[in-house]
Amino acid sequence: MNIDGDIVTKSFAVEDFDDLLKDLLSEIELRNYRITRINHIDNVLDQKERGLSTKMKFKHYKIVEFCNLNSCAEMISSDMRAGVFMPVRFIAYQGRDQSKPQVSFLRPTRFAALFGAQGVMDIAVDLEKNMNDVLEELVY
Repeated sequence: MNIDGDIVTKSFAVEDFDDLLKDLLSEIELRNYRITRINHIDNVLDQKERGLSTKMKFKHYKIVEFCNLNSCAEMISSDMRAGVFMPVRFIAYQGRDQSKPQVSFLRPTRFAALFGAQGVMDIAVDLEKNMNDVLEELVY
């Protein structure tokens, strides 16, 4: 795996991280994907306010999981093991010393290549295009 080539990352010049997250969710849903879960890893920061010690190097960190049930069913029909990579994710994050938040994702075609099933790759190509399109629509 080539981390720099297999993980797509884009920075955004946005003032409010919550605006970026809200826009990210909207763009995902506009493409007929369902948000299945958002992990708010940065909620751990609340522990610091309650007196618990934390040593985190980030201000914001969200894991956004989503899927399209039809595409998911098609991919799994091509290889039932493909579900180990579902749902797909974006991470939205900002380091403590970073001025710009970032959004990253693992290219779906990279994990699809593990299966060797054309049906898995076909769905992954479309999914990867949609994920790139989401990031391109986030303009600030």
